[in-house]
Amino acid sequence: MKRDSYLYTIVFTFVLTAVFAGMLAITQAFYLPAITENEANVERSAVLKVLGIAPGQDLVTTFDERVQPALAGNVTIYASYDTNGDLLGYAYPLDGQGLWGSIRGYIGVSGSFDRLLGMEFTEQNETPGLGGRISESWFKEQFAGVTLVPGQAIVYGDGLDAITGATSSSNAVLNILNNTVSELMTHKEVLAR
Repeated sequence: MKRDSYLYTIVFTFVLTAVFAGMLAITQAFYLPAITENEANVERSAVLKVLGIAPGQDLVTTFDERVQPALAGNVTIYASYDTNGDLLGYAYPLDGQGLWGSIRGYIGVSGSFDRLLGMEFTEQNETPGLGGRISESWFKEQFAGVTLVPGQAIVYGDGLDAITGATSSSNAVLNILNNTVSELMTHKEVLAR
């Protein structure tokens, strides 16, 4: 086969593609356990953060000692207890559509469901420098301590600020938060048992 023929070019391209695809598949299979563990640690870290628990020396040990999963319907909710066994709060999954993609994370609510403890994102695809600023500490921290009143939506103003130039992303976060709080309140009775 001549090196300057079309057939040579096509065969060479297929062989090269097969070699690199194989290398990528092997690499992905090799690193899959580490990838899975890292993703789980991001989730653990977010749950601990919204519950106000410092991770300590070992994230997994702290999570296992301080957080208990509870099932409400088909949603896994994480409960946190103090050293006396008193309920501190719940971490509830936050999931919805932002401007450019999904926004996922957790909110923390007090054990009495009357205030937010915190909010943390594990995934967001908003525009860097604009809507992506939802991941900045100042934006997330302003929601800690917000009073939750059943049937009353959380709105910007009175200490809650949207991001200038990122109205769509800011409103998306607020809509996702309000939908999540409404959904959480439906599980209040189940979790109280």
